[in-house]
Amino acid sequence: MWNPYAPSNMIGNTWDYLPLAAFNPLTGQWWPILAENWTVQVLPNGSALFTIYLRKGFYWFNGSAVMPFTAWDVCAQFYIGMKAFAWYVPWINQSLVDEDVRVLNNYTIQFLFQRWTPYIPYWLLTSWIDVPYPVWKPIVDKLKTMNVTQAAKFATNITEYVVPYYGLYPYYLSYVSTTYLHFTLEPPNLLSSWYQVFPFAAWQYYDPTAVVWETGGNTQALSGMLAGKITYDWIGLSEAQLKIINSTPG
Repeated sequence: MWNPYAPSNMIGNTWDYLPLAAFNPLTGQWWPILAENWTVQVLPNGSALFTIYLRKGFYWFNGSAVMPFTAWDVCAQFYIGMKAFAWYVPWINQSLVDEDVRVLNNYTIQFLFQRWTPYIPYWLLTSWIDVPYPVWKPIVDKLKTMNVTQAAKFATNITEYVVPYYGLYPYYLSYVSTTYLHFTLEPPNLLSSWYQVFPFAAWQYYDPTAVVWETGGNTQALSGMLAGKITYDWIGLSEAQLKIINSTPG
């Protein structure tokens, strides 16, 4: 299931989504990714306005169909989570989510937190964005007619909501089997925008049709390597398997 709210979802296994930003705890530096910038305005009453400005030019992609990435996608993800699943409570009031999660324009979103902690940017900005608004609009529209109690009861329906796959990453998921996931680099017209984030991306140094495999075990990984089908993999191999790899030409 391509449903991040469902316990059995496939989202966490695919690695083809990106966060608003990444944080390096060793250097204390932020790396803007989907977000270009953000500001925090702490108000006298202890609440805070957290405004996020998104990069332009990114698209959701599933191998054939595209949808532009906008602030409405970010809004849908956090609106559903906050209203139906109590994300960020007690820093945000569930009963006020309809007013406190605001799309200012297609590339700017603002959150009003009733209570503020400096940890919020680390939690929120590093979240993968994996909810394309056009797909999730029916759920958002239903939640907007509900109070918090009704939304909490509706949460089960949300976890069972079946949605089509769309990735938000330079690679998209092109095949799923019982033993591996097959990723393919996006076409050049979509890939070009990702240079905003990855100016020294490795894909520019090799065949752009190259494929990444994520296998379900070391036996599958070894077979794929020996067949020359894997350009990148992360897996644990035994010493015996490493000897086979090291002794194989190419």
